[in-house]
Amino acid sequence: MTYNPELITINTSHIEQPSPMSGIWENRLAAYKLYDGPGIPKCSIVVPAYNRVEKTKYCVECILKYTDGVSYELILIDNGSDDGTLEFFKSVEYNPKKIIHITKNIGAGYAWRVARDNFSGKYLVIVSNDVYVTKNWLSNLIKCYESDPRVGFVSPVSSAVSNYQQVNLEYQNFDEMQDKAETHNQSDPSKWDERLRLISLIGIYSRHVLDIVGISDPAFIHDFLEDDLAIRLRRGGYKLVLCRDTWVCHDHSYETMEAVERFKWNQIVGYGHAAYMEKYNGLNPWDDTTNFEFQLLDPISTMEFPDGKLKALTIDCRCGTPVLEVKNHLHRRGLIDLDNYAYTTKPQYYTDLQYIADTQCDSIDKILGHYKENTFDIIALCEPLDTYTSFVSILHNLIFILKTGGILLYKLNLEGSIKNIRLIKQKEGTIEN
Repeated sequence: MTYNPELITINTSHIEQPSPMSGIWENRLAAYKLYDGPGIPKCSIVVPAYNRVEKTKYCVECILKYTDGVSYELILIDNGSDDGTLEFFKSVEYNPKKIIHITKNIGAGYAWRVARDNFSGKYLVIVSNDVYVTKNWLSNLIKCYESDPRVGFVSPVSSAVSNYQQVNLEYQNFDEMQDKAETHNQSDPSKWDERLRLISLIGIYSRHVLDIVGISDPAFIHDFLEDDLAIRLRRGGYKLVLCRDTWVCHDHSYETMEAVERFKWNQIVGYGHAAYMEKYNGLNPWDDTTNFEFQLLDPISTMEFPDGKLKALTIDCRCGTPVLEVKNHLHRRGLIDLDNYAYTTKPQYYTDLQYIADTQCDSIDKILGHYKENTFDIIALCEPLDTYTSFVSILHNLIFILKTGGILLYKLNLEGSIKNIRLIKQKEGTIEN
């Protein structure tokens, strides 16, 4: 019996061996120059589809029409459809194109893993089949992704989406929608918001990021895939960025759930929620990551600050969304020279906070042991001041570490309703506004 092994040749002749570097980000990027070689597309755009063929047709049409300036392969995944989706995919005229036929829908997570195992580009770009892309969509998102080696995931704003990612453009038809989107989609780094979690109607991931953090945990069969991926990205040291300079259309109705039974949907969500809390030792994927504190932090948008580096301290902010929102408020105004600090009295939040800020964990009455007088331009206390024991002395301590002219933001739980208070430290005492 003759045994003829398969010979696999990998051409690395055009690649230089990476030189050792001191930084993990430089090493990671250098190791993946293999995927920048000739003939390799910049992106692999994946459209997974389960039925809804009419929406899928317009989704693909928009990709072909509005994806400019970026080389890409098109990967079309029929996830067990029975409405002619596979036949449509075969008819799409584009090269290079791959068609993957999954005979039975066994969940979105499986389709994600299939995409992960079959893409050729430097970036994996997953587009839901009810999303219609617009002018400049991909070039804008790639520009953000490549602006910082620590960016691990970016997504645009859209219609019909949760997590405060929704932007409404008024239009009467799809042609008008595309015109308005083209006006909106002007690359602007001041509109790049860092987030703890993102809803990925469109998600972009580089190959090296996926190799480091993975794409999906099968524990989350139907829901909370994105939430799980988000926390793994953050704990890998990566940033998630919402690109408010890029808008796409999400053709979906949350009111009708589009033929999904409400009871079944709630059941699926409940399973995913419980799995997340079990995996992350009681962290709540909603309460602990969606506390944006809009009213509390709003004064940062108009407050005058001195020139030079600013220092901000956010206290008891759970996993840290308010920390990032302080940064985002300042970034939108062009104030990017910021040292961000976090202080938590609850140890379960320390792990996640340390990836986004210089973090201390201690009781609130020991805060003066960590910071000196006149240290911070901004202090934001996210839990109501009067829920702490000895809150008057706590207020005095916060004023002590606040710079002259700095702003202290806090709230009071008065008779069951929250009152937000802004306090500005003056040279002789304080003024409350």
